[in-house]
Amino acid sequence: MMKKIAAVAALLALPVLAAAADFSFTDTTGKTHTMSSHPGKWVLVNLWATWCAPCLAEMPELEALSKARRSDLVVLGLAVDGQAAPRVARFAEKLGVSYPVIAGNAAMAQQFGPKGYPTSILYNASGQQVFVKEGPVTRQEIEGILNRGKP
Repeated sequence: MMKKIAAVAALLALPVLAAAADFSFTDTTGKTHTMSSHPGKWVLVNLWATWCAPCLAEMPELEALSKARRSDLVVLGLAVDGQAAPRVARFAEKLGVSYPVIAGNAAMAQQFGPKGYPTSILYNASGQQVFVKEGPVTRQEIEGILNRGKP
């Protein structure tokens, strides 16, 4: 009986992968991003807003992560303010952000179910959601997951 309980407890402790991602975003340069447009790569979707101080504070971490992991990771910044693409692009440029930025809105963000901002959602190379964090995320957190995900 104890073995059965231990086995059930072990199964419940396993991480559950969410369904494969199904999104389509057009960034401020006009490029469309879907999971299938980044084959074999992990995708980090970061929901942020221009008025969100913690969002802005984590952007240098995301920029460094994006540059360091270009071969296996795509960072997508989804601005939720509803601002025009040129304004969001200029804002991101002033912050030194070179990863793709999407001028989105709250309705676009709702497909991810955020409770606040920033929120980061990480998908593995198969398009399955493997990590969600509400609040600032660090480069080290994401790299730790990427490194564990390697065979």
